[in-house]
Amino acid sequence: MTYHRELQHRLFQQQEDNITHMEYQQECSYYEDIVHGRLDRLHLQLIKPENIHAYNANEYGQLSKDPLRNLRYHFVVSVAIITRLCVEHGLEQELAYTLSDLYINKMDELPTAEQIIQLQNEMLLDFTQKMANLPRQHSYSMHVTKGMEYICRHLHQRLTVSEVAEVLSVNRSYFSALFAKETGLSVSYFIRREKLQAAANMLRFSDYSYTEIAAYFGFSSQSHFIHCFQKEFSCTPAAYRKQYFQKTFSHAETTEK
Repeated sequence: MTYHRELQHRLFQQQEDNITHMEYQQECSYYEDIVHGRLDRLHLQLIKPENIHAYNANEYGQLSKDPLRNLRYHFVVSVAIITRLCVEHGLEQELAYTLSDLYINKMDELPTAEQIIQLQNEMLLDFTQKMANLPRQHSYSMHVTKGMEYICRHLHQRLTVSEVAEVLSVNRSYFSALFAKETGLSVSYFIRREKLQAAANMLRFSDYSYTEIAAYFGFSSQSHFIHCFQKEFSCTPAAYRKQYFQKTFSHAETTEK
């Protein structure tokens, strides 16, 4: 049977069985909640891990006859769409794509549908939270917006306010005052906060040591990194990793061993 004939056959069969995919407007509303950071609304749409049958329903589409593989395909499709929509709505591109890669890599390691759905819920909330925290760049001046973009692209470097101002070809004092006026934050704090949020993702999705993470993001020492992290997140990197990494993936690691 050719693809064209198979398509016509499937459309006919779905019509006979009264099977339809999710309404387009409903799907758009779902993605709009994410890109606009509507955590309260998104919570209502999360699927509980025990309700794995939802993805085997025809509303989501059957991407594979194998239920687990079908779920994996849906996960990849979902994170791919969300990543691109979030970038379109202002999320820093490298952050979004790297986060997407990390989630897909972790999903690929999980052996059960329940764990994949749990991870998908975490992924949805993570992207939504980042969009909720995202400064609405259209409300900022060009220099502040460009400064934020430069900082987010160079988190692995030891950034200084002077360096960012020089890249923007503006006076350091002028840039610092403008940034503080428009965002309510100092440039140095914004740099540190973005580095720490990126470091938190590495704690969740990698087994790099604290020394390696500290060095990668340009902290002067591991102890300085730990001090800054604890001040920002009210817990140590070790406690953060234990809560958000081991809790989610320890069962999968045990299974693989």
